[in-house]
Amino acid sequence: MLQMDVARLKRLSGESARFELLVDLPPLEVQGETASFCGPVSARLVVSNTGAVLLAQGEVAGKLGLTCDRCLELFEYAFVLPFEETYRPVPGGEETGPEGGREETESVPFSGDLLDITPEVLNGLILALPMKALCRDDCPGLCPHCGSNLGVGQCSCESEKIDPRFSVLKDFFDKKKE
Repeated sequence: MLQMDVARLKRLSGESARFELLVDLPPLEVQGETASFCGPVSARLVVSNTGAVLLAQGEVAGKLGLTCDRCLELFEYAFVLPFEETYRPVPGGEETGPEGGREETESVPFSGDLLDITPEVLNGLILALPMKALCRDDCPGLCPHCGSNLGVGQCSCESEKIDPRFSVLKDFFDKKKE
């Protein structure tokens, strides 16, 4: 988990601390599929105590194994995400309030001396993923007839490229030749 010990920082209003984390995260559920991280996820953050809240700013980077939506091959998706979140210390572990634990300032409540940023990092990553995962921009995908991966090589299917709107005319001309 991406956790930081902020016990000292919580007591020092106006101070900040740098954190560099390198953590292996469990697989992530994305659009009904499980995606595994390809190695550890790194986070470089500066956490500042503003007096009322802790402000965490920096970036998170890593690689996620995704399946290409065109050719169905597994590929590594490299990401570098900006991270900025406000955390509100809550005494006694009372993290849930009337609005699901968040105040109007949209700060994330936490208790104790460990600040766990894992949920916010995973949410940010899910929002940053492309709508259509592609191994490369020009991925040709699979052959619609035999299912061969056209990125590996051309298949042996004989197919005429006919606009489906004109397929009726093709049948008409084939009958006329007879």
